[in-house]
This record gives sequence, structure tokens and C-alpha cells, in this order.
Amino acid sequence: MKKLLAVLLAAMLLLTAAAAFAEGEIKLGQVDYAAHGTGCFAVITAAVQDETIVAAKIDEFQFINDREDLAAIGVPNSDGSFGDSYPEGKVLGSKRVNNELYSLNMKQKAGSTVQIAANYDAIEAFATGKTIAELEAFVNGYTAETKGEVVDAVAGATAVDTWGYLQGILAAAKAALNPTGTYTVYNTTGENVTELYLIDNLTGEKGVNYATGGFAADACMTITRTITAAEKEAGYSMTLCFKTESGYEGSFATLHIEVAPIYLLSADGMAGATQISFRAPAAE
Repeated sequence: MKKLLAVLLAAMLLLTAAAAFAEGEIKLGQVDYAAHGTGCFAVITAAVQDETIVAAKIDEFQFINDREDLAAIGVPNSDGSFGDSYPEGKVLGSKRVNNELYSLNMKQKAGSTVQIAANYDAIEAFATGKTIAELEAFVNGYTAETKGEVVDAVAGATAVDTWGYLQGILAAAKAALNPTGTYTVYNTTGENVTELYLIDNLTGEKGVNYATGGFAADACMTITRTITAAEKEAGYSMTLCFKTESGYEGSFATLHIEVAPIYLLSADGMAGATQISFRAPAAE
């Protein structure tokens, strides 16, 4: 009997472990989004697993002033130099943090009986559990002219721009799937690098100079580049190029989105035809 129980317990543990490994990696996406009018902006986050939205969070920020009965709470450093440029009598504040104040204004101006934080929560709950494709199909089923009808489809939400918030969650969920390349670049040229660029091979666009101010010999830096899933599907690649203080130049024309070390080689350190290596140069 004990042996049978042990076998059953082992089987259950194996099944639990298999289920855990079967689940995909949870990825996070976040966007700044104009979901509601032109006087504020939303910061919207989505967690995605196997293209299913498993969590979402909405917050929104705008300039807010005190009421006689409620004080407006600004974002951190509002009472410091960050707040020096605020409009007189206002602070930049989170609507979630200022839920009571903002919701009271909503009630008095528009007759709303649901607080703004409760609206956000209802919209988040509606999106959670849907695949990106399902949410996109829902969002695309409405237009700017029919967006008011979305409120009836989202239980617990009364916000007139519910459609806009769902669009923001969709954008954040898609951003979670955007591939990111991370490159640790080592300067083994033996001299100061003055120019270091990544050039988009699809558009020819030249990015920022990562060596502004100088990239010293034997130093290293980390560069990241995030693209859309569609760009990766289209075969996205970049050209990495550099130039040293003496005028020595090097490039690599087919850098893909990946996690990789990159070594900028001196002319003497080149093992082949390129001045770029993905392996550390051999010690002298």
C-alpha cells in the first residue's frame, strides 16, 4: 500500500512539473498611450503568456488641482525641482492615487457613479484571459463613432473612453512580444572609439552615436535594441559600425536581434576579414 501511495505521489509530482514547464514565459509590455482625450496620458502595462493576456494595469496622469475638501497628490518630486514648471496651482498626478478627488470631479461634471479606479479595474478584468487576437478582434469591431457601445460590453465599466483603454492594453500586450537584442560591446581596438552606430538595414536610418564623449580602450558597454514582431518577421537586421580616434574604421553588416557579446577588433587583432568578432580575441 505504501509503495502504491509513493508511486501515485511521484506521478502527481511529475504531472505538476510537466504542467509548469508547459506554460510559456511571462513577458511584460508597457506603453504610454493617449486613451482619453488630449489633457492626460495613460501608462498601461500587460503581462502576456503564450499570447494570452494574464494581467493588465492602467494608470493615467494629468495636471490636477486641490479641492476645498481634498488635496491633490503629485507624482514624486512634485515638491522639488521637477515641479518648478507645473502650471500654477496644479500638480502632475496619478488618477489612481487621486482616485477620490478625480472621481468626485467625474460625479459632479458627468454624473458618474463609478470611481475611476473601479473603471480601470473592470477594463483590466475584461482584457485578462483573452488572447491578443481575441482582444484585437473585439477592439476592431468598433469605430470612433461607435466606441460608446463598448461600455455596454464591459461589465462594471462606465468610462466613456473604455474603447481607448482597451486599445492601450492591446498595444501593451503586443509590446510584450517585441523582440529585444542585447549586445555587450567590448573595445579591444587598443584606442579610444569616437563613433559607434547601429544602422537599420530596412530603412537606412542611422541611430545615436553610442561613443559620444569617447569609448575608452578595454572598456565595455551594453546596448539594447527593441523591434516589433513584424519587423523581425520581415528579416530585420542592422549594420554595426565604429571609428577610432586615429580614423581606423570597422563594420558588421548583418547584426540580428539576439543576445551576444561583440568585440571591436584592432587591425592586428583581426582573425578574418571583419573588424567585429562575437568571440573574445585570443590572448597574446
